[in-house]
Amino acid sequence: MTISSEREAHLRLSICLARLAAFKPADLARTDRRKSIFRNGLPHFERTLSLFRQVAHSNLRNVPPEYLNVVADDAEKTLARFREILSFTGEGVQDPKEVSAAMISAVRDAYEPIYEKLSPIIKTPVSEPEVVRKPKRRFALAIGVAIAVLAAAIVGSHFAGYHYAQCTVFAEKMASALR
Repeated sequence: MTISSEREAHLRLSICLARLAAFKPADLARTDRRKSIFRNGLPHFERTLSLFRQVAHSNLRNVPPEYLNVVADDAEKTLARFREILSFTGEGVQDPKEVSAAMISAVRDAYEPIYEKLSPIIKTPVSEPEVVRKPKRRFALAIGVAIAVLAAAIVGSHFAGYHYAQCTVFAEKMASALR
């Protein structure tokens, strides 16, 4: 292959990967709508998009252009499936749930063959150390909130205990004065 066809293969794949990166699984599953017929597809959408994100973050310099074209073909097919899902309204269809289930199945069933093709690209070499991920912010925020609530409970119980003791002494004095 010539240098221009290598560039074309890289460009074609880059465009497909950029378009796939613009998709959000929640948009495909339409989780924001009251009646969502694609909600069951969310894990399949996430998994497929994650796979292509891994390809986008991989080193593609030494990948042959013929192979890049195969990957770009899969990316284009996935793009077409996702666009079809986004544009599906259910109008004019006898059973929208059945049609949406078929569309979800198409995404689900396409994952394995695509993964088989992409796995040589996205596998990290043995020589590279595994990345240690930082805990997510939500988790850290939850721990901070739990510590604050626990501290408030301790201070509150100490405060209540102090006032309870004073009230008990006052009640005993009143009871003995009344006797």
